Amino acid sequence: MVIRSWLQKMVGGQSATQSDKTTIADDALKSRPTRDDAIAYAVSLSGLVNEQPGTLAFYRATFADHPSRFVTYDDLRKQGDLLDQESLKALGLRANVKLSRQFLATLNDRGCADPIGAACVIGLAISVALCTLHDLANMGAAGINGAKFRASNMAAGPCTAAAKLDGQTIPISDAPMLPFDKCPHPHQCGCNYQARLSLLDEHAIG
Repeated sequence: MVIRSWLQKMVGGQSATQSDKTTIADDALKSRPTRDDAIAYAVSLSGLVNEQPGTLAFYRATFADHPSRFVTYDDLRKQGDLLDQESLKALGLRANVKLSRQFLATLNDRGCADPIGAACVIGLAISVALCTLHDLANMGAAGINGAKFRASNMAAGPCTAAAKLDGQTIPISDAPMLPFDKCPHPHQCGCNYQARLSLLDEHAIG
């Protein structure tokens, strides 16, 4: 009976009208960062990338279709022309390591000190940011105006900001980008937003 009542509300006129849903989606779209914004945010958050011309363009091109065409951090470091064995040796890396010149050229001194680790941090931070953007866009398009925040359960655990927000419902238009800007371990961020369906809340059992 609970599910039937919910479906009747969804189909009938007791829930938000189509125009209401359209307004919610439009408002969310206007206030949401773009893909380029999300990539620039994540790259900056990593603290491992330089500010040279072309650096952001490299990441935008590499992650152009993510998450539809998922890009791993291994894919990231191999994007472009691979370094030869002599170049790898000069960097103190094994001869069988796959690392591209184009990726290496985007790194600052910290990133160059450990390019393999840098690929992990940068790649996962960008992935989390773009997946968050994708999830929130889908919620907004469906007329959902609230999302429940779930803090990371990865090995490093949630950062302080994430722990404080865990379980809270946040308006889609106000949902902060992930990983949070003060997160000390963006490469281990497992935080996410889950759609909050108010009609299901009204009929929750127990």
